[in-house]
Amino acid sequence: MNGDDGGYQGVEQSIILKKGEVRMKSRRLGIWRKRYVLLFAPSSKGPTRFVKYADERGFKEEKQLSFFRMQDVTTVVRLSINDEQGITISLAGGEIRQFLCFDANEAEDWLQKLQTEAGKSDSLPIGLYRAYLIPNNFLNFDGECVVEVTADHVNVYEDVTKSRKVVGMKISCIRRYTSNPERRNNNLLIENGRSQEDVGESLLLFKSYQAEDIFKHLDRSAKRLRGSVSSANSSNGSYNPRQF
Repeated sequence: MNGDDGGYQGVEQSIILKKGEVRMKSRRLGIWRKRYVLLFAPSSKGPTRFVKYADERGFKEEKQLSFFRMQDVTTVVRLSINDEQGITISLAGGEIRQFLCFDANEAEDWLQKLQTEAGKSDSLPIGLYRAYLIPNNFLNFDGECVVEVTADHVNVYEDVTKSRKVVGMKISCIRRYTSNPERRNNNLLIENGRSQEDVGESLLLFKSYQAEDIFKHLDRSAKRLRGSVSSANSSNGSYNPRQF
């Protein structure tokens, strides 16, 4: 297992739908301030979202000022006081965000991209989660992926189409799985035992803003399996809890 994040910090660069410098109206004081804003596609880092930074340096240092999910956007229209360069974004609940671009062409591009993503749900079906697999010595794959948790397996696919499976892991052969939400590092570690057919004895580290959700789903499935195995073996006393 590599000691660094294996490219995870650079994920944002590959999922930017639009970025640029604008003048954004502050909600409290109504002052127009220069800000650096980005529109991100869904990934292991988060859902489709509009993020505001103080400047480009703030983006590189991952110091966001605020964000909202595009799923919560109800309308995106031209700003009435400057319909050539201004944009008004309305959110569910009545909140409004407004910004001015530095030319009309840039404003038109922002308008089209924001309208395309507005109100669109990027949620995956139950049991599927976006994640990033850190480079490892056990699989010939790393990077953005989709993790699927079922009643008895954890499957990893290259993308949401599930057309190419990276690995399938029997929950009964997973030795240990951990997540630490208190540290806010978005880590999910899965340690497989020797009997894991596809990958054998191995450590796989995933990064995901949904790491805790994956952990909870995996934990529920493991406990159900543990209960069913315990019940099935109670008559002959052969249950071995270490397999979980």
